[in-house]
Amino acid sequence: MMTPRSIGLFSLLLSTALPSYATAVPDAHIHVIVALVDNASQGIVPVPAKIGNGDDPRNNLYWGAAYGVKTFLSKSAGWRKLACEEDISDTILERCRFSWKDKLTITADAYRGKRIDQAMLDFMQQAANPPNEAKREMVVFIGHDGLMDAQNRPIIEHFPRHAEHGKQAAVLSCMSNEFFKGHLLAAGSQPVVTTFSFMAPEAYVLEAIARGFANKASEAELRSSAGLAYAKYQHISAKAGKAVFGAKNPIVRN
Repeated sequence: MMTPRSIGLFSLLLSTALPSYATAVPDAHIHVIVALVDNASQGIVPVPAKIGNGDDPRNNLYWGAAYGVKTFLSKSAGWRKLACEEDISDTILERCRFSWKDKLTITADAYRGKRIDQAMLDFMQQAANPPNEAKREMVVFIGHDGLMDAQNRPIIEHFPRHAEHGKQAAVLSCMSNEFFKGHLLAAGSQPVVTTFSFMAPEAYVLEAIARGFANKASEAELRSSAGLAYAKYQHISAKAGKAVFGAKNPIVRN
């Protein structure tokens, strides 16, 4: 039988022991906007029909396939899927949240493929929104570079402008340094990872960037991490992989 004194001592032990396990809150967050690949509406070299349906996140190349964001992060070491919710809107078909250890959370939105224009506009609006002072933030776009398609270019007129605030941004799509960097700078953000060639915007690159961001890596380190991940999964040399992201610094801190 516990005495009042022993009960009080037990409560004190609980109150001092639990915070390190129960109250750890990651100080870094990444919002990922994924424009589902869509053979019917995007100016791409067609992919197999099963993975190229922009209305089907379950099987889509950039979401539900092996190297899609939802599947890859759900299975990667150190990552935990927190929750997924379907049919957020007519445009956002699914939203998933993930955590990496106790350092980082990711919110990822799967946009209907034919609404890639809205996906890019929402990405730019988030890039223009100053970061929360209490949390380090990054915003990432994944998908086809829709600014290459003439029908999408009018949205550039609606891209926001903002004084410099330094929120980090990454664009994992073909030739994104040419098509997005200037707009991101005009929105006040810091484009830390962009691409200099055609590429496959698959989730292993996002995963490498996310771990680097959680560990407060520099821009050079983030680009190098992206390039090495790309080289590993694409079976190319490290030099070729890093060249996709304009990386010259071989140092990686993960």
